[in-house]
Amino acid sequence: MARQKNYTASLKTITEGFETVENDIYIDLPRNPRNHKKLDHTKYLGLGFDAWAIQSLHVIRTLLHGENFSVATLISYSSNGLRYFLAFLAGGAVESPPATPNNLSKRHLERFVSWLKLKYPNGSTAKNYYTSFKSLVIVMADYGFVEGDLDDLLPPNPFPNNAQVTKDADPLTIGEMQRLLGALKSDLVAIHKGTFLGNGAEAMTVMLIITAARSGINTTPLLEMKRDALQPHPFIPSLRLITTMKRRGKGAQSKTIRQTNLLDEYSAIPLDGVAVLNKALEMSKTLVPLASKDISSCVWLYRSGQPGRSDEIATLTPSAVFSSTRSICERHALQDDQGNRLNVTLSRLRKTMENRLWKLSGGDILEVSSVMGHTPQVADNHYLRINDEIKAEGAIFVGEAFPDKLRGIHVTPTPPGGCQDSLYGNRAPKDGVTHCSEFIHCLGCPSYAIVGTLEDLYRLFSYQQFLYAEVEYYLTDEWETWRKRQFNYIQLIDAFTLQKFDPALVARAKAKAEASPHLFWAKKIEFIKKRRDGRI
Repeated sequence: MARQKNYTASLKTITEGFETVENDIYIDLPRNPRNHKKLDHTKYLGLGFDAWAIQSLHVIRTLLHGENFSVATLISYSSNGLRYFLAFLAGGAVESPPATPNNLSKRHLERFVSWLKLKYPNGSTAKNYYTSFKSLVIVMADYGFVEGDLDDLLPPNPFPNNAQVTKDADPLTIGEMQRLLGALKSDLVAIHKGTFLGNGAEAMTVMLIITAARSGINTTPLLEMKRDALQPHPFIPSLRLITTMKRRGKGAQSKTIRQTNLLDEYSAIPLDGVAVLNKALEMSKTLVPLASKDISSCVWLYRSGQPGRSDEIATLTPSAVFSSTRSICERHALQDDQGNRLNVTLSRLRKTMENRLWKLSGGDILEVSSVMGHTPQVADNHYLRINDEIKAEGAIFVGEAFPDKLRGIHVTPTPPGGCQDSLYGNRAPKDGVTHCSEFIHCLGCPSYAIVGTLEDLYRLFSYQQFLYAEVEYYLTDEWETWRKRQFNYIQLIDAFTLQKFDPALVARAKAKAEASPHLFWAKKIEFIKKRRDGRI
């Protein structure tokens, strides 16, 4: 079915959209992490594809004013998408090239994909350029400049198995992370004492890296963080909330970050996210009145220090972070586990944090993706790399669960055990995207499943410990009927596991859960006990 035109942003018709911007085909951009000042499509005129240059910029301008897309995303539509598509058309690689967006066909796109693959055969460059152009085509269709059915227009999966030919950066190992944090800590001490040898950009980068390592926030939202982003946590005094904007997906997002008052063994500077972020705010506070209006609300302000512009106030950009991070690693002579210079990026830090959460959660990818703010598929495909350390620590879990999966049992791990279908199960939202999180009700759900591994039973008995904690908290008479039901569940778990599984395995799993419940339930048990004792 063809898309309906969307004229909410004053795009009357294809012709009018072309004519109204004929003499105005550049956009002055607001401050952005990519440091682009403007998008200028005049360079695309005279190639025979003026409609592409004009109409695409018209849509990009509208999206920019709507503020639902990051500036960096809109820049990529032009500089990564349209730029290479017009180079493809101008090169004569296709007969009867589409003079306007509305003349675009699937054949044109298939030839464009082939051209990109020939021009950029290695890595993910070709796919990235195509993805940017595809996104541009989709938004142009939303606004009526492409009137065909997108399902018939866009080639299905033009880059199959792309992940197998591209090498993502690996997360840092435990040893690499320890060396990095040690170096950052020494720099942080020097910053506090006023003896830091680096420039302003490096000082801010030190604090940005620590914040990234503690929070796992994506690069663009972290760089765009506002000065009022840090807020008290509504329930837990030792935590704070960092609110940032992630336009793709969920909009405003909140991350918890720990605050501690414990004195460090070597200095009185706590290496936690709150203390570091507060220090960055303190250092940049005097620069706010001197900064330009478009960056005065940013956290990561510093004096440029460049010749002739030493007093100019700047804020961190991806290129500044890259350069400063390399200087930090060189100054401390940081090496990776193979003895090479350590390469640190914010994306590697995010992956490192994800892998740490993976280990803490016992391999529960649903819990990890919930904490990190994206879908389980994204976490599995792009972040969770099971390196040798994780393989060693998770060998028992994998070794026991895998044979069951080979026998055709497909179970998604959940905190109380497993689920036969977390997307379309009995209590799932059934929207094809959101996984069920009604873990409290798993035992009464027909989709609940357990394959009988030690880890599976450990999750179940950890849930049993949570039930005990709940019963001990709600002791008044009005909860008597509810307590009976909880005790029935407790007894059901004992009877069911002894009937279905090896008693020795059951005893091991139960002892493990009693000694140290699964992290998901342990946090809930801890919270209940604190409330019972009046500590919160």
